[in-house]
Amino acid sequence: MKGSMSVGLPGIGAVLLLGAWVVRGQDSVPTPPSHRQPRPVSAARLANAEEARQHLGLTPAYDNLPGLENIKVAVLDYGFDGSGGPRHYLPEDAVVVEHYDSEFVRRFKLGDADYRKPFAPLNAHGRTMAQIIWAVTGFHPHGPKFYLLNANGPTMLRRAVRYAIENKIDIILFSNTFEGGGNGDGRGPINRIVADALAADIIWINAAGNCGGHVYNGPADILPSGYLRLGSGNEQTALRFRNLLDENTVTVTLTWNDYREQEDAGTSKDLDLYVEDSSGHVVGSSEKKQVVANSGTGDLSDTAAESRNPRERIVLTDLAADRDHDYLIRVKAKSGTFTPEDRIRVLITSSREGFLDPMTGQPKEAIEFLDASRRGEIYPPGDNPLVLTIGATSPDSAVGPTADHRRKPDILIDNSQAAFTNGEMTYGASNAAAYFAGVVTLLKAAEPELRTRHLLWFAHQDKTTRMASDREDQTSISNSRTPSPRLRRLQNLASALQNSNNPLQVRTPGFELSLGSRPQAPPSASSRSSQSFYPPVRVRAGDLEFRWPPPAGLNRAAPTARAPASGSPDAGTRAHPPEMLRSPRKANETPAAAGEVTQTTFIWRTPTREHLAEVVRDQGLKE
Repeated sequence: MKGSMSVGLPGIGAVLLLGAWVVRGQDSVPTPPSHRQPRPVSAARLANAEEARQHLGLTPAYDNLPGLENIKVAVLDYGFDGSGGPRHYLPEDAVVVEHYDSEFVRRFKLGDADYRKPFAPLNAHGRTMAQIIWAVTGFHPHGPKFYLLNANGPTMLRRAVRYAIENKIDIILFSNTFEGGGNGDGRGPINRIVADALAADIIWINAAGNCGGHVYNGPADILPSGYLRLGSGNEQTALRFRNLLDENTVTVTLTWNDYREQEDAGTSKDLDLYVEDSSGHVVGSSEKKQVVANSGTGDLSDTAAESRNPRERIVLTDLAADRDHDYLIRVKAKSGTFTPEDRIRVLITSSREGFLDPMTGQPKEAIEFLDASRRGEIYPPGDNPLVLTIGATSPDSAVGPTADHRRKPDILIDNSQAAFTNGEMTYGASNAAAYFAGVVTLLKAAEPELRTRHLLWFAHQDKTTRMASDREDQTSISNSRTPSPRLRRLQNLASALQNSNNPLQVRTPGFELSLGSRPQAPPSASSRSSQSFYPPVRVRAGDLEFRWPPPAGLNRAAPTARAPASGSPDAGTRAHPPEMLRSPRKANETPAAAGEVTQTTFIWRTPTREHLAEVVRDQGLKE
């Protein structure tokens, strides 16, 4: 011990504790050291775990699930400080990978085998995400199995994804986004990496990001001066922001939608970025020359003057605080042909997140972005249509829609607060994604056949797992249970048959029903026949097709065989076919309804065990 303490007790001499020896008064005899087990080192845990489980609807239905130890969860992040040390933040069998084996990198062609990038020092973001998952799943000592994988940058992300695939991971949590590497439409080099995990049947959960109110999203409209029109004014050429704290490092990142599918493919469209003070003096600039990959000028990603990415960034390490005057962001076109389809995004971040305003006593953000768009804030890979993108209800949680007009985030968690037993308290989209990853881990343990498509169904279709984010009456929602997909389709079909005279077509992945128009009135009794009164029917199931009345040249209702589809088992097999959704619209296309894009993201409510089983086992949602 580093110190000693004496305590006086009635009738007993002073007691002095010195190491393992006990001394009582002048006549005491030393006793040998005891063989007790060393006291375990304390480790902070989630203090509000039980409240969070109840709020998410997990208790008691999802308590003590068998098979939880079989679920593998990989947390991909850039910092896991404290993992692998004496403090048991996670189950003892948690795997921590900071550096990937050189042979592994060479075998899967994951870049230079000698290239290594360590965890961000003194950063525990990924570890706390894993702790939240473990708390939500009930602190079981043997499950789930955790893998903490270094994803500090695109190269490490690629290696982490391949490691997860080779180790047959069930669920990936990535509570980060990349401000580059994509155009906001679910494509680009970052989403190509994620696609490998999705093709391996891994459920990918991503945080929406905490850049709400810190993004400008607009067209690349070039004025005769060469500067871009920015903001809402016709001739406005600057975006305004204020820095409210001194010693606050401010980063301004400009990207435009010319990322290709291949990483570092290059771009011929060149923009420059400037930051000015209120007097018009330039306080920061980024004027890299954008080049294409085959320009023959060497490794351009390592040069200070050139870049193969449609991105410019300014880091202002000593920007003076000014509550009363605006800093100005300007963008100037240098080369390349820009079209009405081209768009830019400007993101402002700072080293200090917020403070208590001494004038009002209220919390306030360190940066005020006065011309933020407050829409289109989702960055890769949160914009991927097959990634479960999770946001929080706090105003700094990023919102959509995506560049191709899809709703993102998919789900909101209405209470992302995490209080730890060491006094720390966090909140935001990262926590929300970790909470949801814990929920999905339990859903997967309860129904091992759970896949991404089922979670997308719950997020976008099923009323029992969603509550409108404007907090409409929860009682009415909880009592209006959504039927399973199969039952709902049958109900819709019955209603359509009763109330419509128009042709009808119903499609599912393995079934198709087509009904032609029904005659306005039945024929006369003398000519009535079942064939003439009822509409033409065509039914397809698997490789069989049934038609009534039969087409010319066929005998009555003889079934006909169809050629196997390109993705069917008869046309070739693969281990894990990827999930499929509709092709995204182009960025300049508007949705079917004219006017401003609006979206309603719903707050998550966990389904009952019975309803979960009903949806997962529904044939209509099979591959």
